[in-house]
Amino acid sequence: MIGARSIAEPTIKDTVIHRMDPRAKILILISTAFIVVALDNPKTMFLLFLTALFGFALARMPAIKIKTLALLLIFLIWGTVYSQALFYSQLPRTVIFTIISPDFPVLGWLTNGGLFIYEEGFHHGAIQGLRSASILSLGLLMCWTTDSRDMLNGLVGLRVPYSVAFMVVTAVRFLPIIITEIATVITVQRLRGFNPKRIGSGMVKTLLNILTPTLANCVRRTGTLAVSIQSRAFRSNLNRTYLKKLRFSDVDKIMIVIFVFAAISIVVMKFLYNMYTSGIYYNSGLRPVYAIARGYL
Repeated sequence: MIGARSIAEPTIKDTVIHRMDPRAKILILISTAFIVVALDNPKTMFLLFLTALFGFALARMPAIKIKTLALLLIFLIWGTVYSQALFYSQLPRTVIFTIISPDFPVLGWLTNGGLFIYEEGFHHGAIQGLRSASILSLGLLMCWTTDSRDMLNGLVGLRVPYSVAFMVVTAVRFLPIIITEIATVITVQRLRGFNPKRIGSGMVKTLLNILTPTLANCVRRTGTLAVSIQSRAFRSNLNRTYLKKLRFSDVDKIMIVIFVFAAISIVVMKFLYNMYTSGIYYNSGLRPVYAIARGYL
């Protein structure tokens, strides 16, 4: 149970990543979201993914968090690649493996012409998987290296309404508690003779027995939290003061400029390139931009 809770709770250390201003982390995460949506080149996408992983090395994350990240990335990338390779519908399509042939009895008819693995779908799934993996890695890095109070101050510092920022931070803060409760329920079920890993009725009973007490505790905790914050005059004073004052360091400013500039540049170049390929707008002076977008973006 302690290990399950430590997975979701932030690990506070004295590293470059931990010392970054929470506002800088949020702006970098938002900029990265725009970058991964605009990018289509697998090499550039993979380089961005490696950059996100390099942040974990700088933050010196514990082994349990690295293992959790690796497990999530394996399931995410594998599931995305496999699903896209299996259900890719764009043309042209190159079959590299046949799962169910069209003339296979019954199943060939049920699958409407067979089931295949397509090469183009595999590449498309790899790009989509890298997109999701980059955002997941940076999001977890921000949550695992930022205290909940600092995250609240960072959101408020970015002009997010305090009520909205409080709800977001509360949801993140309660995640370790929910994980601990799920681990406790599973332990209790094992003591009562249930096998959570058993396929069939045992797994169904386990899921139902986990869902009921977990939801009940969430509802109870939500009511207690609502009464607590209202009794402390949550919205009585709009001008709030904070114990810790946020200040951008030189590293924060450099990282913000790099990521924001990269996001704006990539989005603008992709937009101009898409207008060119669609026949909407073309300018001979923008040929270097078209070349960069075609070869690297």
